[in-house]
Amino acid sequence: MTKFDQVNPAAFECLRAKLKSQGIELQGISGYLSKNGISLDFEYSEAEESLTISNLEVGFPASMIGMNKDKVLGILEKAISECRG
Repeated sequence: MTKFDQVNPAAFECLRAKLKSQGIELQGISGYLSKNGISLDFEYSEAEESLTISNLEVGFPASMIGMNKDKVLGILEKAISECRG
């Protein structure tokens, strides 16, 4: 499980927009996401201003292009950092 702190509502909406531009849609504030071999559970807490990622798995076809859990989390961390401003 990975928890990203200091994710205010504006930063979460920014992250959602960035992901949507890549064809990945976070629906609601919690749920399950699966796209191109990457799957995860997510939960956003507005009260805590945090985003929690759990059950992250990377399989085919993402694994064939060198993606792994650390790379996925790194991409998310970079996007969240950009959205924090």
